[in-house]
Amino acid sequence: MEEYATEEVLPQYVVELRDWMSQWYDHAVAVGFIEPPFLLDDSNAERLEGYFVVGLTPAEGAQAFFGTVH
Repeated sequence: MEEYATEEVLPQYVVELRDWMSQWYDHAVAVGFIEPPFLLDDSNAERLEGYFVVGLTPAEGAQAFFGTVH
């Protein structure tokens, strides 16, 4: 009997976005922007996806998300 993966294969875009968000989270924790656990709502998740789409690094995304607006 063959074993099947319990999760569906995700599109490459989703895999890359998840990886980027994981790196973003790790960076935000490392520099003290947030403390675990940190819950991300849908609107802020879309905002982060926008940072990913325009090519910001996870560190740049964390700065843009948590940094002060001038």
